[in-house]
Amino acid sequence: MRLFCAVLLLAACAAETPATPAAAPEVSAPGPTGDRCAPTVFQSTRRAAPPDLARAWLSECGRAEAVALTKTLVAFPTISAEQPADGPAFAAMRSYLESWAQGAGLKMETFGKNDAWIVSYGEGAPSVGFVMHADVVPVQEAGQTKSEGLPEGWTVPPFEVTEKDGRLYGRGTEDDKGPIATALVVLKALKAFGYQPQGNLQVIMGTGEEHDWDGMIAYAKQATHPRSVISVDAEFPVVVGESGFVAWKLSWPLVNAGQKKKKGCLEATELKGGQFLTQIPGEAELGFTKINAKLLEAAKVKEEPARSGYRLEVRAHGEAATLKVTGAAVHSSVAEDGKNALWALAGWARHLDLCPGGINDALIVLREVFDGDHYGGKLGLAYEHPTMGKLLVAPTVLRVEGDRVVLSINMRRPEGPSSEAFGVSLDQALIRLKKLSPNLSEVVADRYVGKPHLADTSGPLTATLLEIYREVTGQADAQVLTIRGGTYARLFPGAVSFGPALPHTPYRGHAPDEYLELSALEVMLKTQLEAVLRLDRPAGPVTAK
Repeated sequence: MRLFCAVLLLAACAAETPATPAAAPEVSAPGPTGDRCAPTVFQSTRRAAPPDLARAWLSECGRAEAVALTKTLVAFPTISAEQPADGPAFAAMRSYLESWAQGAGLKMETFGKNDAWIVSYGEGAPSVGFVMHADVVPVQEAGQTKSEGLPEGWTVPPFEVTEKDGRLYGRGTEDDKGPIATALVVLKALKAFGYQPQGNLQVIMGTGEEHDWDGMIAYAKQATHPRSVISVDAEFPVVVGESGFVAWKLSWPLVNAGQKKKKGCLEATELKGGQFLTQIPGEAELGFTKINAKLLEAAKVKEEPARSGYRLEVRAHGEAATLKVTGAAVHSSVAEDGKNALWALAGWARHLDLCPGGINDALIVLREVFDGDHYGGKLGLAYEHPTMGKLLVAPTVLRVEGDRVVLSINMRRPEGPSSEAFGVSLDQALIRLKKLSPNLSEVVADRYVGKPHLADTSGPLTATLLEIYREVTGQADAQVLTIRGGTYARLFPGAVSFGPALPHTPYRGHAPDEYLELSALEVMLKTQLEAVLRLDRPAGPVTAK
């Protein structure tokens, strides 16, 4: 996924998940025996060298094989925010992959307590490695309602792949189980048709990218790195730079010390918005125990004209009522593509006489400092890099936690100030915010300022992958790019990202109704095969640093 979550997932996100799939099904070499896609049958009708046989098989049979494997992998609810890497869903997926690898004639190793899985083919020093993650983000926030048995925002079962309109829908199809499936199918085909690797070919899967990077960090420090490391967790053509990840958390006392209750004010008793740090919130709510719902309706009428693309609702239940805003959830690294529900909720609240306290204070700051500004200009943080673009600032989680109101903010920062200098900028922004909201404070322990990552593109890796992409797609003018997200690529010196998202397509990795374009799956099969064939070399392993 295009992010750098590490231990920075600042909101606990529970989601109802189906029962973990039972014992892994039997696995055979590509295609069932007697099928035209079985290697012996396929090979009997043509004479060609192993690489050409693998190309032909992937062209004719690889899509169906990869789709079937994607469907199986998505069925494992490997939500790292809800269970550790050695939890039941991860154990079940590992068991399945072990059986699958054995049936395909490949090896599988486990690092740590399911911290990383490595499926490999060939002997000697690691040559080419595809790096991805096997965990996924939650499908909904704890306490969210369901519609027709589905998590709110979903129109298909999240852990059951639905194939329609040229897409595979389901949690993890794009981020990252579809990419895992294509890489495994490529290795499987190479083995089945007798390709002899010059080194060890690897598919390396971490299990905590969406929550805690510790396992993969340990693996990257201890393992011997392949000469060419390719992340398949971002975009095509080739991603050579990733923004630095920033977590910033602000807090207010729910009740201000010594403050007298304002007569006639509206007392909010519930506030929630956002699912986790790395997702633009698609929903936000403000609740009242006792209120005249007509007041809320009148406020809605005032705010709605300024909120195109949002849905504002008043939900009355007895003497209580709730303001609910529905926007559009997207990954926080592409915040401009979404509709931040916190913005609209704060705007709606401007028309209400809310009682003083942390809820009102937080909504004022959201409204005055964050609403409408993706780039941190109102905070005094804005800057831009000529290649990596602008700093991105996104408030993503708003909660009442005990006696505090907490706002979590995710930023993606390009090359520019050092981490230390950017930290000073945050200190200065906090001083300015306190002038607007004196009761505000920072949760200092949760601050994280990551470094941007730019790969060394002087070697053959970037040029080779770019050439492959141009040949496979016919896009002769394709160029390298940078992204705001972060992937495991940053843990491996010289690594770059290569797919899965095609240019000019929306990223759905963390949103409801996540999907993978079948056209992207086919591009991955072809490009990953060519990457192996052109980069597989026997000498010069890169050792961990």
